[in-house]
Amino acid sequence: MNKPFLKAYKYRIYPNREQQVLIEKHFGCARFTFNWALALQQSYYKEHKKILSRKEIQDQLVLLKKTPEFEWLNTVNSQSLLSSLLHVYTAFGNFFKCRAEFPKFKSKKIQQRSYQCPQHCTVNFASGVLNLPKIKEIKTIFSRQFDGKIKTVTISKSATGKYYASILVETEVNLPVPSIIEVDKTIGIDLGLTHMLIQSDGDKVENPRYLKKAQKRLAIQQKIFSRKKKEAQNYRRQKLRVACIHEKVRNQRLDLHHKLTHKLICENQATTYAVEDLGVKSMVKNRKLAKSISDIAWGQFLTLLKYKAEWYGKNILRIGRFVPSSKTCSQCGYTMEKLPLHIRSWSCPDCLSVLDRDLNASMNIRNFALADVLGQFSTV
Repeated sequence: MNKPFLKAYKYRIYPNREQQVLIEKHFGCARFTFNWALALQQSYYKEHKKILSRKEIQDQLVLLKKTPEFEWLNTVNSQSLLSSLLHVYTAFGNFFKCRAEFPKFKSKKIQQRSYQCPQHCTVNFASGVLNLPKIKEIKTIFSRQFDGKIKTVTISKSATGKYYASILVETEVNLPVPSIIEVDKTIGIDLGLTHMLIQSDGDKVENPRYLKKAQKRLAIQQKIFSRKKKEAQNYRRQKLRVACIHEKVRNQRLDLHHKLTHKLICENQATTYAVEDLGVKSMVKNRKLAKSISDIAWGQFLTLLKYKAEWYGKNILRIGRFVPSSKTCSQCGYTMEKLPLHIRSWSCPDCLSVLDRDLNASMNIRNFALADVLGQFSTV
């Protein structure tokens, strides 16, 4: 039986001058509504020690739009404003459930902007246009087509001034049943800095270090940018040049992650992948390694690997972040008391095996994950 399945498609859009003005109005109104609702929730919570319900916030927004001072809120899609209210309500709920930090106000100075259209959005693949409430026939490059019901459309603008549309589509598909976990078809994956990816079968992927390669060019452009006067035309131009370098690094990294995860999931005989639950937020507090860890983006890689494995019926196993995968000998199980990070290979005092630190860690990740799932310790 097919089940509802949500999948997002992101496209580049090319609005004309009039459409850009309307999109910018939506950005501003959505940001204002979010900040207004957040301030309202904060003041109400301080006074009553509880938060307003969604309906109570919506009723106050309706009254606000009727006042002459804020009648400009009626020029944009009302459903987009309600989406901003929902975001505030969800953010407070996540905070009280200890799933996220306390919500912050949105700044007008941040170049990346977005707003949502939850209803009345259509696409025309033949004409290459996207229709939104208040904004019709936006030129769109549809790199691929989809079948299904459009749930929401999120319009965003990057720091370099490019516009995108992320379309969330609900389709009726039959996802494959996850494969049976087999020892000989399980691969352990260790994520590192020297090598980005180390597999238990011996394959290694070099870390391209995209940010480090762009650092010299970025430093020059940032130095020029620091000398410009704010609000000047040259200031905005130089700010765009710096943003273009960062965007290129991000696109290079994302492209690599997509290619690696596709190769692992679709071009591999393995059906199960064992990874380590990394505490990236804690790791980037190390000031000596923070830039390198952020550059390699382990969290993004694991996110892509997880949802692609779900699409193709593969399994993802995780081991705890405090499991001594690097300090344990994969041959005999002996655990070292200390193993500094600069030691890349070491000899086991028990079985005298010479071990590569990263390869040994990937084999242990595989073994520990199988032990948790199958109830046995396997070194096959």
